[in-house]
Amino acid sequence: IARTGRSYLMTISNYLIFTLTYFIAVITPGPGLAAIIARALGRGLHGMPFFVAGFIFGDLTLFIIAAAGLAALAEAYAPILIVVRYGGAAYLIYLAYGLWTAPISTDLGATDPSQSESPWALFLSTYSLTISNPKAILFFAALLPALLNLATLTLVDYAILTITIAIMISTGLMIYASAASRARVLFTSKIARRRINRITGTML
Repeated sequence: IARTGRSYLMTISNYLIFTLTYFIAVITPGPGLAAIIARALGRGLHGMPFFVAGFIFGDLTLFIIAAAGLAALAEAYAPILIVVRYGGAAYLIYLAYGLWTAPISTDLGATDPSQSESPWALFLSTYSLTISNPKAILFFAALLPALLNLATLTLVDYAILTITIAIMISTGLMIYASAASRARVLFTSKIARRRINRITGTML
């Protein structure tokens, strides 16, 4: 960021424009946001930190690829990304199946031991979803270079952007997750709980 005696090309205005644009991209409806809402409606905030962490590291991966000018290299490994994409999708389908078939309980705080989930699997499911998400790829591969001159940024600039990305995406997604989790209290009967489980399972 600009300071006296040295010219950083990431000025305050550049940074604010990037931050605002990125936050709008985060809160714009897409597959990631749908997964967050579905997860929170179906299981509350249980396992949500690992779920959100996958999105954070996915976006940071795309940011690093764009910053290093490796977009062309990423395209060369498109077949691998396809495998990763379907692997993540398969796990989301597994979670959706769990919601469709889970025993119905009106105790929103209870967690069925038979439905325990691996934190690592939760992380990988959203990580793979993010790095193969066309919206995220479009932002970092096409829009980011238009907002910032990546070739001239310093290590300090990159550190600031990395922290900003982590804060923006975690804040934006947790706002939605918290709202959806609170909305669960509206569904108190077993019939309502079954319906919301199946709706959110379909969303996943």
